[in-house]
Amino acid sequence: MFFSKSIIATTLFAATTLAAPLFSCSTAKALMTLPANETALAKQTGAPSFALLGVGVQNYTCGADAKYASAGAVAELFDISCLGGTKAFDTVQDTAYNIFKLIPDKLISAKNAGLISAPIGVFSSGKHFFTPTANNGTAPVWDMRAVGVKSVQGKPDAYVLAAKVANLTAPNGAEDVPWLQLKNVEGDLATAIYRINTRGGQPPASCAVGSAPISVKYTSKYFLFGSTVV
Repeated sequence: MFFSKSIIATTLFAATTLAAPLFSCSTAKALMTLPANETALAKQTGAPSFALLGVGVQNYTCGADAKYASAGAVAELFDISCLGGTKAFDTVQDTAYNIFKLIPDKLISAKNAGLISAPIGVFSSGKHFFTPTANNGTAPVWDMRAVGVKSVQGKPDAYVLAAKVANLTAPNGAEDVPWLQLKNVEGDLATAIYRINTRGGQPPASCAVGSAPISVKYTSKYFLFGSTVV
């Protein structure tokens, strides 16, 4: 099944009982940790503006070479700042992924939303999706205008459209999508964005030419730095 922005946004993750946050915790302990010996992604000092859990799907289309090509992603974003400094923060992407995998696609609906958020103790804080660009491409967006913490919700610039700077193969690259560093192109939600601690999201190694697009479940941590709307 190929999941679009509208399907994801209005099904599993829409309308949780925790989906209207009034606050978030300090991010002082919700720190990003990169492997000590990696050089692909630039290190950041200090706390992020936002520490988020992404839960959603990576979308793919089958190309003429019988290989899957990325067609963007759609995810709900959950504020995990209140978990900072705990073991739960370190493993939240695993906890969410293990729950998400157990939910059959046909059962993804608003009534099941609490299966992800409630056991982890997080609340919906935004959306991640891809949007068309002027050069007929697409670009990733992190958007907290409609759903976000009280300090940014409703602000017209509480989003960031970004471009990739660098990538790092995930420790389990056969199953997990790469870690990424991105930079701001538009919006004030962040100047630098990182996708790390990914789980899932990789497509099969090959496909039958002409086959339908697919969606692959994934989770990750997203760290946003340099916000001017906080």
